[in-house]
Amino acid sequence: MEQNISELVWLYVKRRPFLKEVLREGVVNYSSLARKISIDAFGDLKHQNAVKMALIRLSSKMEKLETDLEEKILALMKKSSMTIKNKVAVIIATKHFEELKPLSFAKSGKIITYIVEQQELQKLPKSKLIWKTEENLNLITIESPEELEEVPGVISYILSALASEGINVVEFISCYTDTLLVIKQADTESAFRILSNIME
Repeated sequence: MEQNISELVWLYVKRRPFLKEVLREGVVNYSSLARKISIDAFGDLKHQNAVKMALIRLSSKMEKLETDLEEKILALMKKSSMTIKNKVAVIIATKHFEELKPLSFAKSGKIITYIVEQQELQKLPKSKLIWKTEENLNLITIESPEELEEVPGVISYILSALASEGINVVEFISCYTDTLLVIKQADTESAFRILSNIME
């Protein structure tokens, strides 16, 4: 029964990412959370103590796993480099435009997203096949070693670090060891500072 309770607690937590975070940080009232999970999962408080013990064990395990993973991510980021290109635009279309020389592009189904130098917009014909263009953006390119593919959570770590400071990534493309982030000009200085701190 104890193993089943541990599995149910893990499933409950896994479906709620915010709980994973507070458990990892150890900033949670285990008794209160155990009470809530017992009622939600079992409909009564009979298993509250077992749920609490499962939460404590899970918290300890997650802290170690997350610490080890964060160390691997930071070690990888220290080996990475970053460049910024200004005067960039994003084009979202349903057609491939041969006349464009994109810095990068991605295709998904019928949609193509182009990242281009802003001057490339002059080459675009007027077309109903262009859904959206956005100008006055900057492109941050992070070049990482090949081990990027072996370390889980690197992209998530980068995006979370930016999101926690209120920075929205307009477009994102990952291509082998290159990570491309399109940022609004107003956010670029803050984004550069955050990413530089991660890479130090």
